[in-house]
Amino acid sequence: MVSAKQAAKFLGVSASLLYEMVSSREIAHHRIRSKLLFDESDLAAFKQRCRVVPKVPDLAPRRPVVKHLKL
Repeated sequence: MVSAKQAAKFLGVSASLLYEMVSSREIAHHRIRSKLLFDESDLAAFKQRCRVVPKVPDLAPRRPVVKHLKL
């Protein structure tokens, strides 16, 4: 279990953004009275879900544009 400060650092976000994510229930957490705790595995899973995979460029050769000629 890690604190909110450590969780924010792991995710690379500010503490205020982390608290906003907690209040909107975007991220799993434990609340013991006023203290927030996070599981390292939950943080890693959240980070993986947020990953954006780059688009693979289309490497197929394109046909050249042929203009019709008047004869």
